[in-house]
Amino acid sequence: MLNMNDMKYSKNIPLLLILFLTIFLNNGCSKKIKEDIKKPNILFIMADDASRNSFGIYGSEYIKTPNFDRIGNEGIKFTNTYNCNPKCSPARACLLTGRYSWQLKEAGNHSPFLSDKLKFYPDMLAEAGYKIGLTKKGWGPGEYNHPHNPAGPIRSKIKTPPPYTGINRNNYRANFEAFLNEKSDGEPFCFWLGAREPRRSYEKDSWKKAKLDTTKVTVPLYYPNNKVIVGDLADYALEVEWVDKHIGECLKVLEERGLLDNTIIIATSDHGMPFPRVKGQIYDDGFHVPFVVRWGDKNKAGRVVKDFITFPDLAPTLLDLAGVSQHT
Repeated sequence: MLNMNDMKYSKNIPLLLILFLTIFLNNGCSKKIKEDIKKPNILFIMADDASRNSFGIYGSEYIKTPNFDRIGNEGIKFTNTYNCNPKCSPARACLLTGRYSWQLKEAGNHSPFLSDKLKFYPDMLAEAGYKIGLTKKGWGPGEYNHPHNPAGPIRSKIKTPPPYTGINRNNYRANFEAFLNEKSDGEPFCFWLGAREPRRSYEKDSWKKAKLDTTKVTVPLYYPNNKVIVGDLADYALEVEWVDKHIGECLKVLEERGLLDNTIIIATSDHGMPFPRVKGQIYDDGFHVPFVVRWGDKNKAGRVVKDFITFPDLAPTLLDLAGVSQHT
C-alpha cells in the first residue's frame, strides 16, 4: 500500500511501474536504455467524459479513433484501468496526487476545494527540471489557491473555429506546439492536454451535418434503441472523434521535432460518457476507463496488459520513471 501523506510514498513500487519494468526486462533493458529513460518527456492526454468502448481499440465500430488506437497499437493497451470516482474533480485529483478519493478530504467531492496541503506530480517534476504546462481542462471544476492549475500553467490562447457549436474553440495542437517552442533544447517536458470533449452540451443533430451513418451506432443494452438515443450517441461520437483528431496532430508535432520516441504518451478519460447510468454512477461504464501508453521502442508494440491499475498509480509511476525522489 502506498503512503500518500504529502506525496510521501512507501518503498513499494507502484503497480503501473512494475508493468513498465516488466516490459523493459522482456525487451532486454540495457544500461544505455536505463540511462536514456531518466528524463523522458511526458504527454498526458485526457478526454472529458469519454467511455472506454467509444474507442476503436476497445471495440467501437461506429466511432473512428485511429490516433488514440495508434498509441495502444504501437504501445500498450490496458484493459482493466479504473478511476476511483466517476466524476471530473475527484478523478483528476487522484491522478495528480497519487491518492485515493477517500484520502483527498474536500477534494473527494465534485466541484470542491483542492488544498495546497496536497502535492501534485507536475510541481514535483518542475522542481526536478521539467517544463510543465497544460492546455484547456486540467483539474476541475472547483477552487484552489495554487499559483496555477494543479495540472500545470495553462496555455490556451490559440483558438480555432469549431465544426459544431458544442465543441470549444481551443486549438490543442497549436497550444501544445507553442509550449514546446518555449522550452529550452534538451529540457524535458510534462504537458497535460485536457480536452473538453465529448463533454456536454452537444449541437443537436450535428451528426446530420457530418452525414454520419447512424445505422452503425451501437446502443448500450441498458438504453432503449430509438431515434432520440441514437441521435444523441451520434452527436457524442463526433466529439470523441474531434479529440482523436487533435491527438493525431500532436503526435505529428512530436514526430516532426524528433521527440516522439523519447516521450511517454498516455491517453485516457476521466470517466465514462455524460449519459444516464454512466457518468457519476456506480456502474462499470462509469469507472472502467480507456488507458493506452506509448514509449517508443522501450515497450513491445501491441502488448495488452490485463492487470488491474487505477488512477493513483500514475503520479508515483511518472515520478519514478523521471528519477524524481518521492520522499521528503
